[in-house]
Amino acid sequence: MPALSAYSDSEPFNEDQTLLTLYALAGEESGGFVTFRPHFLHRIGKAFFDGGAVPAPLGVVGSAEVRELSEEEMARAERELWIHYHQQKADHRNDRLFAAFAGTKLIGVARCARHPDGLEVDAVYVLDEYRRQGFARSVMALLVGECGKNDTLYMHSKLELVDFYGSLGFHPIREAELPKSIRDRFSFALGNLGGLDVLPMKRDAGAVPATENT
Repeated sequence: MPALSAYSDSEPFNEDQTLLTLYALAGEESGGFVTFRPHFLHRIGKAFFDGGAVPAPLGVVGSAEVRELSEEEMARAERELWIHYHQQKADHRNDRLFAAFAGTKLIGVARCARHPDGLEVDAVYVLDEYRRQGFARSVMALLVGECGKNDTLYMHSKLELVDFYGSLGFHPIREAELPKSIRDRFSFALGNLGGLDVLPMKRDAGAVPATENT
């Protein structure tokens, strides 16, 4: 799920300022997201759940590296980030985790989990001191670029972040439109998530983020 610019004065800046302000406010209200588009994002050529080699770096936002985590690094997300956010756990068999680093420090993460009948995006979290600097947006942009190119993505968005996820190609759907395994998992998890006020959302395969047209 930030400061309005992570670019240097010499870098191009073509974003719609009003839209970015709204996203920044949404990220601040959520307490768990920052919202900014990265300057650039490169693809990596690997199968969806091809484990083994450590993924190559994908890009830099400000001074942060943004890339996919290896299986060995997934425990760091649990220990260093998710311990502060519902104590999520990673499943190396079914999860892909995308993260931002400041030097060697892990500062933000987002997960794409494969269920029997669909892909779910959740557990987006950035450390307090790094919020409102564009890291959640950069991590999410990498996630949807890698996981959403050929597959539909589903999620439950906090209401204040619906516009943010909409800018990444997601759109609201009815709960009944979620794949059953994702719907059931979220219903089960609500007891640990404090009864969040959320809206189901879907991103069709290959959807073009709204921010690419601004």
